[in-house]
Amino acid sequence: MLIIPLATWAIEWQWALDTNLQAADLDFGLFILTETGSTPYALITCVLFMLWLMWLTRKRYSWFLVGFICASSVVGTQIIKEGAKAVFKEPRPFVTQMFQAETERFYSLPKLDQEKQVLTFSQPNIQFVTEHQADELGYSFPSGHTIFAVSWLLVFAGFLFGLSGQAVIFAQIFAILWAGLMLISRLRLGMHYPIDLFVSTLISWLFHLIVFVWVIPYLSQWQWFRKRG
Repeated sequence: MLIIPLATWAIEWQWALDTNLQAADLDFGLFILTETGSTPYALITCVLFMLWLMWLTRKRYSWFLVGFICASSVVGTQIIKEGAKAVFKEPRPFVTQMFQAETERFYSLPKLDQEKQVLTFSQPNIQFVTEHQADELGYSFPSGHTIFAVSWLLVFAGFLFGLSGQAVIFAQIFAILWAGLMLISRLRLGMHYPIDLFVSTLISWLFHLIVFVWVIPYLSQWQWFRKRG
């Protein structure tokens, strides 16, 4: 996943107000995908992915352990994200492009007024982009969608490591493609800078390194988390 922000830096790509005018159909597809990591649809994604993993790992891990780790992964990383946003308070790319030197004034406005100001930039063929931006007015750094996507990718990678079969291979490929497109969508929709994706990926990697190296072996010793039968 680090390849995506690194490639963006390498080609010196930057989001601009006219970026989405170039490929509205592509952006609509990415908008649909990014919604799988947005409230409330992210909850559906979590439930489906968790059940999928429980089935794929049913012969190796307790379903309770898989469910507990999945829930802890999502909740734990999102808490870190919320804390970091509150500390850094970095404006999103679309806010910087729309309001230039007035970003501090923009963020001081009530949310309803923020939404109205963003929607003034709406254009017919990309209205869905502007409405999405007006719906996500929080700060940019780090990227919650990136942490969400990379976390699920790492949960799939960790639990499926060493397993074989077509269903496992399909799940691994799906997780990689879904997470990669999620990161690309955040850039294309003007929601994040490459540095947001880069650091968010590292945050998720460090969190799950701890989970799979120390937490899971420790929990596996508890009766509740042991595989039975």
